[in-house]
Amino acid sequence: MTARTPERDGIASPAGAEPPADDRSTGSRQVRRRLTFGVGGDLADLPAALSPWQRAYEAWRTAGIGWGHGAPPRDSAAEPEAPPSRNAIRADAPSSEPSDPADAAEPSNEKKPEVVEPAATAPGDARRRTRGLRVVIAGAAGLVVVAGGVLFALDRGDDGAKKPRVPAAVPAGAMFATDPVAASDGLVQDLAVVAASGRTIVAAGTEGDGTPGQERTRFLVSADGGHAWKAAKVRGADGAEPPAGERPRLVAAGTGSWVALGRSPAGTVVWLSDGGATWTRRLDASAFKPGDQVNALAATAHGYVAVGSAGGRAVVWSTADGRAWQRIDGLQAGITGLDRLAASGDVLVTHGTFSRKVTGKKGKKKVARTVRGDGLWRSADGGRTWTAVNVPPAQGSYGSVNGLVAGPGGFATVREGQRATGRKKHRRTTRFGVLFTSRDGLKWQAQGRFSVPGYAGVERFGGSAAGLAVLVKGADGRRTVLRSADGRGWQPSGTVAGPVVSSGLAVAAGGAVVVSGRQGGDAYLSGVNLAAVPGAVHAERAVRSLAAGPGRAVAVGGTNGGAAVWISPDGRGWTRGRFPVVAGALADVAFGARGWLAVGRTSGPRPGALAMTSQDGTVWQRAPMPAGPLAAVASGPAGYVAVGGGAAWRSADLRTWRRVPVAGNLADVVATGTGYAAVGGRDGRPAVWTSPDGVKWTPAAAVPPGTGPLGQVAARGNALVAAGTGAGLLVSADAGRTWAARSPAGARQVTALAATPKGFVAAAATAAGDAAVFGSADGAAWRRVPARGLGGRGDQRLTAMAPAGGTLLATGVSVRDGAETPLLWRAPVPVPGAAPRTDP
Repeated sequence: MTARTPERDGIASPAGAEPPADDRSTGSRQVRRRLTFGVGGDLADLPAALSPWQRAYEAWRTAGIGWGHGAPPRDSAAEPEAPPSRNAIRADAPSSEPSDPADAAEPSNEKKPEVVEPAATAPGDARRRTRGLRVVIAGAAGLVVVAGGVLFALDRGDDGAKKPRVPAAVPAGAMFATDPVAASDGLVQDLAVVAASGRTIVAAGTEGDGTPGQERTRFLVSADGGHAWKAAKVRGADGAEPPAGERPRLVAAGTGSWVALGRSPAGTVVWLSDGGATWTRRLDASAFKPGDQVNALAATAHGYVAVGSAGGRAVVWSTADGRAWQRIDGLQAGITGLDRLAASGDVLVTHGTFSRKVTGKKGKKKVARTVRGDGLWRSADGGRTWTAVNVPPAQGSYGSVNGLVAGPGGFATVREGQRATGRKKHRRTTRFGVLFTSRDGLKWQAQGRFSVPGYAGVERFGGSAAGLAVLVKGADGRRTVLRSADGRGWQPSGTVAGPVVSSGLAVAAGGAVVVSGRQGGDAYLSGVNLAAVPGAVHAERAVRSLAAGPGRAVAVGGTNGGAAVWISPDGRGWTRGRFPVVAGALADVAFGARGWLAVGRTSGPRPGALAMTSQDGTVWQRAPMPAGPLAAVASGPAGYVAVGGGAAWRSADLRTWRRVPVAGNLADVVATGTGYAAVGGRDGRPAVWTSPDGVKWTPAAAVPPGTGPLGQVAARGNALVAAGTGAGLLVSADAGRTWAARSPAGARQVTALAATPKGFVAAAATAAGDAAVFGSADGAAWRRVPARGLGGRGDQRLTAMAPAGGTLLATGVSVRDGAETPLLWRAPVPVPGAAPRTDP
């Protein structure tokens, strides 16, 4: 590629002709070349450490010439890299993913970028390294050039020119591609419960990457007896996207409405729905306490009742509409917990455990002992008072009842049973299940038996007014579903594969029986291909860290349950790197004197450290690494330093490593002007360590409390900014020895940090569920930076940021209807105190 030099007034000068100095216009080719290659190097106030491009820029600025009138002269020794893959998706290309309607409707005057493709590399020349990049001239980002092999984006400096409009974040699912040959989606799905009312069936559970507290709520609904399914929508009470970490475990259908109950880090969660297609989530802190264990839920003629336990005592909750709940404590003395519940009209029957003390004689002494057991209780007043009921043994039944439902004509439960036949050596024992029914919950009788060849017990029991069903274990681990309309005659209704872990069983109108659960890391719904249900199953795709190096930016994370690397020459188009398949994920990446290093951990029965290295950022290989969790990596004056858990590792050559134990849990590390600094936690409090060489670590003595353990840190020389789990930031001006607390106004939780040539940038989540970007010159005073595409419907957050010269790259995620889509934001590095225009 021949670099284009702008000509005077758009007309090329004759070869060898040069107008007199007095006739040369300001900013002409000759003036700029003279300033760049002549006097630029002689300006007395330019530090010798500046690169040629920086010196040229200062020379042009001093002469009053705007920087950005054309592409720079190209280093003749530089070779362009190979043409990008045809599969590369660029940030400025039309996306096939749905975008926010608000963004689509917003007018834009952004110019389309002009892309100048590099010339082909001369064949056979293997001695010269390819480090050329596509030069992209965009109205929003200024002039993108390559200086010393590092990405730079320089703002236009024309006098009187308007500041560039802030670019918008764009959906990036197609840019950060998943593994095209992966056999798994990489996420952990689970359907914990299934329930039916008429022909409507609802299954509920979670989906996530396996990290506790990061699961997303999932509801699936069928309105035609299980033939067609769709993913239900879930909303907060204010219409916002529900938070992660909430797990529905109970579902019940009343008259025209549905209620679900589950757990979250904040306590018990209630979901409400009119027909099962849309669910509204709410918290009730008045009736449900943090330590409550809610075990069963049923719909009555006038509302809903739930039962469970708290502090070793049984508890009952009731509501008329699912919104306002009443708590009933102090039940019959001795009942320690309730775990099953069925309702027929306004009559309730529950199963639970009890504990009572009895006194007996041992010789001449009276001895008190505690008797524990289980039983059934009945209530006819909405759960306020309970009376013990008895299911008499009959037809060879024994032991505790298993399951409790409201079926045709009243209540039903099952017991195990057996019968012995023959004598002595010919004696044989036959096992079976015994069904018991009751019209009113008081008087129970044996209704009949059920069995399969090699019967080994009841795994699940379910039912509704449409009939009863049991999942029973048989010979060779075979599991069979038996269905009955009246409890007398039973017919096989399908089988369940051995690897499936069942969680629920429901009977819909028409006799359809549905079993829920999980199979390995996937959700299971009998007879349903969940991968074919739109919105039911998603693929893992997480970008966890970004870094810029010679001629490219690198992003690392995980897809489809395996480690992933993506590369880009300009931050716009991304392609997957070439690397070995490894189950796990990469957490951080850095570039140093010996190339690229990415660290993370493997997954599986025995998780371990994972390290990958690359010379060019494109081809990666797995590197040997000492055992231990690896959370972050940095490159500094003494080499590469990785941290994780209670240790730090240092290597100068990416081959040999030295491990150093550190008292605490290290989560992130950064190179400073005098060495390294690491952040994390110790005894639940924030902690900081500093080191001159990555081997000897000293804890900081005065770290302000209140932010919890720290998770990330950014450095600009010896100025440091660290963030924990909340909105607060810690700032240090002396390489981490002393710290002060700061907080950007309006931030709810800081999600990403980066140090740039102009200061610091922080991304944070707001109370409205949007992402916000803040800039600061020194970390002490923060100002919000305009950023488009990070608000509106759903939740948006930026989780990784890195400067690439004058460009700030950021990746994150947008959550809509429980589905996560990667985001990419690419903008000029914010100038502290300056606000780019945001008008159309």
